[in-house]
Amino acid sequence: MKTTYLNKWVLLAICWFTASIYFLFFKASGNPVPIPQFDKICHLGLFFGQFWLLAKACFSANITIPQRLFIITAISWAAASETIQALFTTRQGDIIDAIADLIGAALALWLAQHIQTARRYSSKEKY
Repeated sequence: MKTTYLNKWVLLAICWFTASIYFLFFKASGNPVPIPQFDKICHLGLFFGQFWLLAKACFSANITIPQRLFIITAISWAAASETIQALFTTRQGDIIDAIADLIGAALALWLAQHIQTARRYSSKEKY
């Protein structure tokens, strides 16, 4: 059976990445939200969504989630996004934002790994 690597989840991950570029670099930060540390929650959510969609693409293609590659990608993207925000936008780069980014990615990958392991274990029980 031929594995299709380009599936709807990959396309959604590309759309999510494009939207995150807009929100991280181009959307002006407006009035402060009355929820403390709301921007950290947004960073966590952006990275959780990005890496969850990438994991879903792996599920759909029936391949093992490349954890190491995704972790390296998360670290690189968190560092790059905060550096770009600090140097080229009106926003400030913040190490706490980068940590929130990495926590979001780690949560998504942890959840995806557990789901993938459970699915493989349950499929082995059937046979």
